[in-house]
Amino acid sequence: MTHGTYELYHHGIKGQKWGVRRFQNTDGSLTSAGRKRYSDEPNSNKPDSLMSLMDTKVSYLVNYTKTKVTGKQYVDTYLEQGTTFSRIQTSEKFENFAFYATYKNQDSDKYMGLFGKNLTRRAQGEARRAEKDAQASGNEEDIENARQLREKANNTKVYQLKIEATKKLKIPSDENASNIVRDLLNEKEFKDNLIASIEDSKEKMKRPQQQLLFKEAQNALNKKPNDMTSSEKVAVYKAFNLSLVNHNQQEVAAQNRFYGELKKKGYNALLDYNDKEYSSYHAKRPMIVFDTDSVKLQAVTETNPKIVNKLYKKYNTERIIKEIPANTIGLIDKFGSMTVSQCQNYIDKRMNDYLSG
Repeated sequence: MTHGTYELYHHGIKGQKWGVRRFQNTDGSLTSAGRKRYSDEPNSNKPDSLMSLMDTKVSYLVNYTKTKVTGKQYVDTYLEQGTTFSRIQTSEKFENFAFYATYKNQDSDKYMGLFGKNLTRRAQGEARRAEKDAQASGNEEDIENARQLREKANNTKVYQLKIEATKKLKIPSDENASNIVRDLLNEKEFKDNLIASIEDSKEKMKRPQQQLLFKEAQNALNKKPNDMTSSEKVAVYKAFNLSLVNHNQQEVAAQNRFYGELKKKGYNALLDYNDKEYSSYHAKRPMIVFDTDSVKLQAVTETNPKIVNKLYKKYNTERIIKEIPANTIGLIDKFGSMTVSQCQNYIDKRMNDYLSG
């Protein structure tokens, strides 16, 4: 059983007046007094600006400010023996190291569509860049590299692996995982490696939510480990959790130390916070399984490209629609003179271009 609590840190929205709560109902809509107040504002010749902004409040808070609204998991959770994970990759082989997967059916379809498509697009993109470089340089080595990457891209296949838990899997709560990270921070080598890992992620992961998390974690790391508040410990853990995807020498050293300590305490897997809260996937229960001795390969299936494309269109449309409130807010903040409707038209065009691309 998981218990959740929420902490809301509101730093305001550009253009919003302090004290707006007195003019809102409990569901966030404007009261009659609120409607009168804002209709009397000097800028009421822009009705889209405030009223539409209020209409986006729920989606904005739920889908965009999850670094400010933090759901903390206080109790360890478990997955039963026999739980089947789904993993999407371009190899038929199951590698014996920590892997990302999911056990929820909806997540499984979502990853097949979104990540499956991403894998083939990534291969095609690498080939195109190499061909462009080869054309510019005329170098034989560049030409050969481009040829190999094109052949690889044209033959890229996407596989779905089914992986079964051979025993009950234990997943740490945020509190317990963050306490383990905090204790490890007393080791200079681990702390240096973790700081480097978060800095690397900050350079690679540019979404606003990710950047806010990394900044919060870096500020917390200026404190002595035992002086961190509960929320600061969780921020450091989550920033490190996002960084577990990186694999340079320092990062792998930090991961191995962390995974080793988790195993000592009986843990087998972690919640993948990037795809749950910080990326555009919004998966329900994405997992990082680091104890590969607790699972076994069940089946490998080559995916059907037509099914991948169908699932991609379905889930990518949903993904972009979920991002629209946040993107609209971002555009209002960036271009203060734009109304919400103007921002929305811009986003609609970008969405259509993206989906047809």
